[in-house]
Amino acid sequence: MPKKKKNANGEGSIYQIKSGKHKGKWVAQITIGKTPEGKLKRKSFYGKTRAEVKEKMQDYLEQMNLGVDQEAAKNLTFGGWLAEWLELYKKPILRLSTYENYLMYARNHIYPVLGKIPLAELDSNHIQALYNKLKEAGKAPATIHKIHQIIHSCLEKAVDVKLLSWNPSRATERPSVKNPEAQAMSEEDMDKFLTVVEKESDKWRAAFLVLLGTGIRIGELLALEWDDVDLENGLIYVNKTLSRTKSKGLVVNEPKTEASKAYVPLPEVAVEALKKHKATQAKIILYQGEKYKNRKLVFPTDIGTYMYPRNFQRKYYSLLKKAGVTHLKLHGLRHTFATRLLEEGEDLRTVQELLRHTDIKTTANIYSHVTPKMKKKAAHKMDSILRKTTR
Repeated sequence: MPKKKKNANGEGSIYQIKSGKHKGKWVAQITIGKTPEGKLKRKSFYGKTRAEVKEKMQDYLEQMNLGVDQEAAKNLTFGGWLAEWLELYKKPILRLSTYENYLMYARNHIYPVLGKIPLAELDSNHIQALYNKLKEAGKAPATIHKIHQIIHSCLEKAVDVKLLSWNPSRATERPSVKNPEAQAMSEEDMDKFLTVVEKESDKWRAAFLVLLGTGIRIGELLALEWDDVDLENGLIYVNKTLSRTKSKGLVVNEPKTEASKAYVPLPEVAVEALKKHKATQAKIILYQGEKYKNRKLVFPTDIGTYMYPRNFQRKYYSLLKKAGVTHLKLHGLRHTFATRLLEEGEDLRTVQELLRHTDIKTTANIYSHVTPKMKKKAAHKMDSILRKTTR
């Protein structure tokens, strides 16, 4: 064995192998700790030149000085860390439906491409190649951004727990996502839709008047209980939401943010519809007796169980068809509520509070488009101003 020469910087030893099958190769060695028995643990780096092994050794030392557990990262694939991150850090804090979405994106898009790469070797090029592949496959920019969000957050936690020194996803590029304009019913379509709703049962009439009159979300509507409804003062207290999950079916959770929990005022027409619906529901409960499952729910199925959002959507789309109204997602009723208020001159801050957005920027971004009616109103106001000043 040749004599090992101490590196000039004192960070380890570098030498050339003089015999055997690896004759001529260079080796760099450093001490990285001690075994439980107190013996020194050495780390070796091999290469064809002295400069190559020195660079490898210095890279490792740099990471070690930052506190990165490189041995753990080397023995852990990105897929393994992603699974651990999802289970340990995300599952306890996410709603089940959101967690299942994370799993779906990981299983369908991330694991197949990046899963087997050692965590320590994952770089920006690997991640960028995935995003490029998804774009070429025709995936929407919003989908690629969701996948990036998962990868980025996962790697940020790897940095936090000293498995990596930096997050390689930071250096990637994603296709730009345009904020889609909020799709809402025109006044004419809304009139047609409400004409059809008026002919429905008390339950359906009340449900759609509440959605259009308050802008609450479908999950919030279907989780609503009579204890949350103050008909005397015309208020509903939104404090939970219903969602469908693959593993547990329908589940009731608190809203995503504290801002979403709030007392929401009801238009008088919605109050009247709710009173009528409540009276009709009482007769149904009396008739069904013990067969009726949950008497607290405001908008249950015919037997008093939680209604699946998908079944509510089916009813909504059938009403749209009857009304001859252009197809609009159910969430569009929330946008219709906000758009009508803005068209009638309501200020953005009030609309933000009614929609229960945490940040007014969210409201401003969603409703940044100006409807023709708002443009006309602005022109009319300016006309009045100009007439006054030119007299």
